[in-house]
Amino acid sequence: MSRSIALLLLTTAACARGPAPPPRDAVQEAFGHDALRAAEARGHRVFGRRCAICHGLEGRGDGPNAYNLSPAPPDFRESLAKVPVADRRRIIEGGTAAVGRSPLCPPWARLLSAEEKDALLAWLEAAARGAAPAPQASR
Repeated sequence: MSRSIALLLLTTAACARGPAPPPRDAVQEAFGHDALRAAEARGHRVFGRRCAICHGLEGRGDGPNAYNLSPAPPDFRESLAKVPVADRRRIIEGGTAAVGRSPLCPPWARLLSAEEKDALLAWLEAAARGAAPAPQASR
């Protein structure tokens, strides 16, 4: 009888905790403690559906299709800080060929709504902030 009571108490305690917390977003992890705003989070979802196949979910140029491409997709941690915001929009809408680079990145102008483009730009801005080099400590 005491085993039954112990098992009942253990089961009740396990159920009383509630559901497990949701897993953290990989991008949220990449940016550490900086919380993504809603537009940035929507942009990351668009990025995941449209761009991650080549660029990787965190924009590191390591997507499942990256090995097929020459030139390889850039690592946004290094490249986004060098790309002006206006060029980012041109790349989203017209592909990288729109700024005189590889024609491998497709144009998304007709497939993305204006809201999706703006959200994607917001996420790229967050990625560019994460890509900025850390200040060097003075010696």
